[in-house]
Amino acid sequence: MSAQECYEEPVLKKQKLDPEISVQESKNEKSEIPVNIASSEDHPKPVTQTLTDAEPDKCTLDPLAYTKTEHFTSEIFKICMENIPKYANAPDVRKFLKKHDLEAVKVKRPFKTSYAYVTFRDEATRQKALEKLQNVQWKKNSLKVDIAKPDENPFARNEARGEKRLQDFRSVREKTAPLYEMTLSEQLELKLGEIQGVLDNYKKLLKRSWQAGFPEEHYKFKITEIKQSPVLTGYRNKCEFTIGKNTETNDENCIGFVKGSYSHGNISVQSPDECKETCSELMIAEVKKFKDFLSTSKFPTYNNISNTGVWKALQIRTTEQQDIMITPVVDKRSLDPEMLKDLKLSVIEFYSDRQKCSVFLKLVGGKEEVVHLSGPDHMLEKLCGYDFQITSGSFFQVNTSGAEVLYKTIRETAELDDKTILLDVCCGTGTIGIILSKYVKRVHGIEIVESAVEDAKKNAERNKISNIAFYAGNAKSAVPRVVNNIIKSPETRIVAIVDPPRNGVHADVIACLRKNEMISEIVYVSCDIKQISDNIVNLCSPTSNRYLGDPFRFVSCVAVDLFPHTKRFEVVFHLKR
Repeated sequence: MSAQECYEEPVLKKQKLDPEISVQESKNEKSEIPVNIASSEDHPKPVTQTLTDAEPDKCTLDPLAYTKTEHFTSEIFKICMENIPKYANAPDVRKFLKKHDLEAVKVKRPFKTSYAYVTFRDEATRQKALEKLQNVQWKKNSLKVDIAKPDENPFARNEARGEKRLQDFRSVREKTAPLYEMTLSEQLELKLGEIQGVLDNYKKLLKRSWQAGFPEEHYKFKITEIKQSPVLTGYRNKCEFTIGKNTETNDENCIGFVKGSYSHGNISVQSPDECKETCSELMIAEVKKFKDFLSTSKFPTYNNISNTGVWKALQIRTTEQQDIMITPVVDKRSLDPEMLKDLKLSVIEFYSDRQKCSVFLKLVGGKEEVVHLSGPDHMLEKLCGYDFQITSGSFFQVNTSGAEVLYKTIRETAELDDKTILLDVCCGTGTIGIILSKYVKRVHGIEIVESAVEDAKKNAERNKISNIAFYAGNAKSAVPRVVNNIIKSPETRIVAIVDPPRNGVHADVIACLRKNEMISEIVYVSCDIKQISDNIVNLCSPTSNRYLGDPFRFVSCVAVDLFPHTKRFEVVFHLKR
């Protein structure tokens, strides 16, 4: 599984804070759909920011006020690219732009659409893009490009129009744990029904791809069971809290979750005191301690309406051993070097009596940077009997006890033995491969993020695993190279574990897995089975010019309730040729 965060609970993750901060292509998240489109008013308007509240004034009533401040925002140098190939994702768009000598600041590629939004560093580059890309061929598509408007600030837009704020949730408890009023058996029944509904849709899509001669006996999509998490409350080992104003109490330095939605103007922050379904007592206590620090800080809370202030968010990580890692998030644009130094020293001083607490600082508002301030530079978490290193930016399943159930399910599904060669695709920091290494002959981990590969190697060394190797690179090129180098025998069985980002892997990776017929089985792990429908269908579709090799057939599907009291879960698919 990747080091980047694809399994974070969306209602707990702090959403993108500013339009002007560069968006890295993330494993876990959908591309955000901009509010404005150059040529149409019919596209959806999503929540793209989380704001702290502020009373509107003459400036903030302008929905585009943030584009007129002294701070840089690439939103004013934005284009819309229409008629993009169906399977091209945001990294593909960046790659295409680089071929035409264009460097993007941000790329927004809405899911399953034909367009993308791209912002540039300046007007000259935008004009260059408009000239170079108009009617250019991308595969069989002729591109259309046009200037696009900046995203509006929905809060200011609603205030300016006098629109009433819509109520989204009664409380942050309802937002972070929407199923908390249901019994656990009712929650599991609800999730089983949703999973089966998606599986039924897989079958419909497959029938369409096979047309005549659909081998229905091989594709009886049925959810076998859903396994319960051993820990049902306070299970999250990582949360990101927003720092902002609670409009009900007028507390300017509230730390918690945004009660409503940015697009509806409901941006009041409420403390996590009542969110005990997901947040542990230890984590809630740390929030209160940092709030005490904020009350003495000379630096103000950030206000996304007026684009002023410093403190934006607080990330807290914990382990089963009660270790703690604190990472405040600050906007550095209003801080000169001396002020930034003072801010760092104030945080260090506050935690000076807690030598075992890992303290970092994340700087945003330009190039992102994470700085280690005090305490250990990592934590160790024990999972399935192995020790794994966790840093501020590491990916790790948010429910440690539930993750043990998930990995056991993966092992049982794959039916591993000492003749099995395991390909851990999207291996991240090596968690799955290391845990399963003692059940197989050899593990080969493949991961595109180089820093994650280095962490994986350290984790393997720490746990004294000798039958494992990790490779940095994209799966499309790495998988054939690894498979071709495997010393094969008649008994060799190659199984691929695919644990990708929320929206699955690129179609080229699916084509690669299909083409390499030495890969006899795939165990596909997903936290969003709606988004990976194309992956599953294309693994099982008939042989074609695009997807060579024999199709995989469906064997089984087991779910793990890794996120109790929410609508989310993990699903493990077993596919075999």
